[in-house]
Amino acid sequence: MQINTRKKDVIWNYLGIFFSLGSQVIWLPVLIHYLPPDILGLWYVFVSIGSMVELLDSGFTPTLSHSMSYAWSGARDLKKQGVVFSEDRSGTNYPLVYGILSTCRTLYFGIACAATLVMLFAGTIYVQRIAADYLSWQVYATWGLYIASTFINLYIGYYAVVLVGIGDIFHKNRAQIFSKSVFLLLGTAGLVCGFGILSLGVAYFTSGFVLRFLCKRYLIKAHKFDELVRKYRHQTQYSKRHVLAMMWPNAWRDGLVTVTFYLTGQATVLMSSNFLTLYETGIYSFSMQVINTLLGIANGMFGAYFPAIQSAYVSKNRKLMRQLYAKAMACTLHLSFLGIIAFLLIGIPIIQFIRNDFIIERSSFCVLAFAMYLLSRHRNSAAFISTMNKLPFTFSFIFFGIISISATYIGLAYFHLGLWGLILIPLAVQSIYNNWKWNQVVNRYLHTTEIKLMRQGTAELMRMVGEKIFR
Repeated sequence: MQINTRKKDVIWNYLGIFFSLGSQVIWLPVLIHYLPPDILGLWYVFVSIGSMVELLDSGFTPTLSHSMSYAWSGARDLKKQGVVFSEDRSGTNYPLVYGILSTCRTLYFGIACAATLVMLFAGTIYVQRIAADYLSWQVYATWGLYIASTFINLYIGYYAVVLVGIGDIFHKNRAQIFSKSVFLLLGTAGLVCGFGILSLGVAYFTSGFVLRFLCKRYLIKAHKFDELVRKYRHQTQYSKRHVLAMMWPNAWRDGLVTVTFYLTGQATVLMSSNFLTLYETGIYSFSMQVINTLLGIANGMFGAYFPAIQSAYVSKNRKLMRQLYAKAMACTLHLSFLGIIAFLLIGIPIIQFIRNDFIIERSSFCVLAFAMYLLSRHRNSAAFISTMNKLPFTFSFIFFGIISISATYIGLAYFHLGLWGLILIPLAVQSIYNNWKWNQVVNRYLHTTEIKLMRQGTAELMRMVGEKIFR
């Protein structure tokens, strides 16, 4: 059964992105107004610890999404690489769906317990060491709520991943918007009423619970997962041991790649604070945040189409894969270009009007944007390759990630290359191989070239726009 990306899936995917960005515009001034800088910094320490601990499931999340898409599209079984393909008209393999769901329920419980223990002991010791002057019952209560929230988010977090895997982007983003609204409303109300950092802990705990509750409810109400569990709970064909054995080879590779992405992104910011002035660090960090935001918006269509691309692979429909991928990549290219131009012409003058000492050089911003677009482009190609349940890019991502970090450190520490070194060295290292190799692999698989792909995608987008205007 082919997973189809509906119009409302794309719309709600963009709504989720814009709501998240818009909420940050409202939320940051509230935090700055009601929390002292040191307490706000302590909250971000909690967030950083939680983000690092949640990397424990970084490999299983994409692997679970792929596997669920295969089963929902009718794959007869999982393999360590690739899948046992379905017939063109075969329906969902419900026994395999249940086998994956049952395996992940046990697996994520173990991951959640491990993460909770790490935060409870190592995390608490770290918090006590760096916040000795601020410890109070409110801080301990907030930290306890954050630990409990992390457990919930990890243990039943796979419900949201399952929704993505079966192509229900609409309900997944709907649940995220509702939960984000709960966080903003409770957090703001608590801060206004004078509860300080504790209001953030309560808001974070409640919003996480709401997100998981809604995702589970949508799975039961819209997709009858409760009936699926009752009907197939005694199936033995797809045991937990079998499913885990098929998922594990790619799960640990996905985990390494995700950790590499995380560390590479964080390392440049950390290095900038060590070798550049605080002023330059602020400019660089802000520029990266703006570009990441623009690329996040530009990649919205690819995120919405991703389950349908996976499903088309299971059905051996390469033509549909090329059509969806071309449209998504052309959308990313055009929206990225328009977003960067808009920021250069409108955003920078507004920023300089607000603070005339906050000067962003257009030349360095453009080169950084180009480098980050190329990085995003080849990561999208890697994501496309992963739909085939193969991860041939793992070694090159890790290898060139380490080379990039090391070369940037040497350039800053010994050659004093400054901001331009921070931008150009990673661009040069990634351009040696990753920036072109994985795009080429995908294009060869789809029997196209980069230029043809963008032309096809642009034509599809223009056709969609034309139908909207002239219908």
